[in-house]
Amino acid sequence: MKKLLFLSFFGLFLLACTTDEGDGAPFVTDVVMPPSSQLFAPGDEVTVAARGFEADDDIMLRIAWPLSQAALPEGYADGVWAVVTERTESDITFLAPGGYPASTTEVKLFRRGKAMTLGKISVSDGRPPEEPSLYGITQYDCDETGIDRIDLTTGDLTRIETLGVLRRMHCVVNTPGSNRIYGLAPGGNIGAAAFYDLTMRYFRDSGYDNVVVAGTLSDFAAFLRHEAGRLVLMELNMTRTNVAPVPPSWMLPSDIAPEMLGENPFVTVYGGYLLLAAHTAPDSYTPLVLTGRSGEGYAVKTGDAEQADAMVPFGVLDKGQDGETYYAVGGYAVAKGGVTELRLYNPVSMEFDRTLAAVQGTAARSPSAMTAGRPRSCSCSATPATAATGSGSTTWSPARSGSWTEPSPAPKSYWPDSMSGIPDG
Repeated sequence: MKKLLFLSFFGLFLLACTTDEGDGAPFVTDVVMPPSSQLFAPGDEVTVAARGFEADDDIMLRIAWPLSQAALPEGYADGVWAVVTERTESDITFLAPGGYPASTTEVKLFRRGKAMTLGKISVSDGRPPEEPSLYGITQYDCDETGIDRIDLTTGDLTRIETLGVLRRMHCVVNTPGSNRIYGLAPGGNIGAAAFYDLTMRYFRDSGYDNVVVAGTLSDFAAFLRHEAGRLVLMELNMTRTNVAPVPPSWMLPSDIAPEMLGENPFVTVYGGYLLLAAHTAPDSYTPLVLTGRSGEGYAVKTGDAEQADAMVPFGVLDKGQDGETYYAVGGYAVAKGGVTELRLYNPVSMEFDRTLAAVQGTAARSPSAMTAGRPRSCSCSATPATAATGSGSTTWSPARSGSWTEPSPAPKSYWPDSMSGIPDG
């Protein structure tokens, strides 16, 4: 009797475990997977044939790869949404995943909260390259926007992708390890948050319009969206757009239009400050700082206007008093009269600080360079500075040291005044 009860319970347990597979009823029949001998590269199209596909079907992946010198036999990423490119009644096509080691990937059909396993495919190594690379956006203001790799030695350009009609981007940034380019695409009244995946070779519009400017917070891409006179912070992560339940927002001054802010990405510096540049007149730019510390709240501060041909926010690392710790500080590349000065900026006093360097040439009004690659192990954990030699412009990526929400103390060498003027949050 006990044995019978045990078997009955075990059968119910197995039945319960299969409910995610459509309560035992297959969604589709006559499934034809690609040959098991076929090896897909990240971004390759994978087509699965079957009878009974529906218009809202999705593909979910379980990506598994062998581990050496580890307690577990394999590493895996489960519940990864595939990029579906086509659906018909008889087949569904998606892109082989990128960003993972060479893997065996289980393919599941996902329909109204239930999943059905279709089969498995083999995918080659899709991790970002270990060495950083430099990429440029060319012809961003037309329908032939190109993504070029820039040779760091010669400055030669190699075309990676031509985005085509309605897929152009500007105001671009990169986050270490993502191997993606984030920026603004045409859409809505101002722009739409978008990205291009260098590993999987596809473009994706997030669907969020009225986006004013892109930038980087710590180690992820972020955007500022215009809503009812306010700038609302939103994050675009590796798979979807995240909006916090009550995202940080700032009321724009009446004399600053959102269209003035989108030429160049914002940068994040120590103290929870976001540095932007507003193009307020044909030959005039105004430093604009968004504060995010508890001592000041979410406030917008504007500096004195500068007569300039271009003003590009940049972030660098500054060494602290101990000579070992680096801090994220920032400033503006101010171009005037054929010379570009890299000038640090104090977001507390809203004044320019020392000039780091002066170079011949004019900084681009729209940033055209970004780095991509795996994060490198180093004491300062900084995004490498980049120079767009192919387009005659110079831009610096935001430094990653510190955090937007929990910033590190400032080095006194950066601030001309006493530390008492800095909010301590």
